[in-house]
Amino acid sequence: MLNTDTAYLGLLGNPLSHSHSPLMHNAVFEKLGVNALYFPLEIAAGMLGQAILGLQALGFRGVNVTIPFKEAVIPFLDDLSPEAHLYQAVNVVAFAGGKIVGHNTDGPGFILALDEAGVTNWDHCLLLGAGGAARSISLALAQKGARQMTILDIDEAKAGSLAEHVSHHTSVTCEAKLSNAANWAQSGGQADLIVNCTPMGMYPKVGESPVESLDEVSDQAVVCDIVYNPVQT
Repeated sequence: MLNTDTAYLGLLGNPLSHSHSPLMHNAVFEKLGVNALYFPLEIAAGMLGQAILGLQALGFRGVNVTIPFKEAVIPFLDDLSPEAHLYQAVNVVAFAGGKIVGHNTDGPGFILALDEAGVTNWDHCLLLGAGGAARSISLALAQKGARQMTILDIDEAKAGSLAEHVSHHTSVTCEAKLSNAANWAQSGGQADLIVNCTPMGMYPKVGESPVESLDEVSDQAVVCDIVYNPVQT
């Protein structure tokens, strides 16, 4: 029932046509009898600061943050949780007590998914992409036992910045390389765990892939991505 007690929540990003988050959250709210609504909030990059202040003024309880704002949103926040501060990426913004606080559940959530799938070996990790999700997942893997890590990205400088951040804050040996066929062939064959942290393969570009083939990958390696629409990429 929509009234003055309704909790307003949402997803902040661009684009959002691929996202099932509003459907999932609102279905759960209805089933559990929770007086809340979850909105898709697609905004232009230049309006991010105004959007955050506007959501606070409208009384939103919080929002999830997705591509391309996980890093860009940080300057507009009052504080960061310890995880968000370490990752330097945010996927949850909470409005409470007059403050705007950023949190991050991407890294812990990914580790939980590995645990539930029975994945136990990620000594040598290969991450495709160096954006906000990659920042969270790389550091979470480093904190949970990874010893070596390679980051491939089409922006080698961005990959290098993330690799330096991981190496500085953990004991993991982390290197960055330009994402191309030669580096994929070399790095893909050495990895125990390969994670696609790019939006390639996500709706509506379901036919795209960050690599041409998996021929180089060991039969013992685990390959996964963080795309959830479609279910199978």
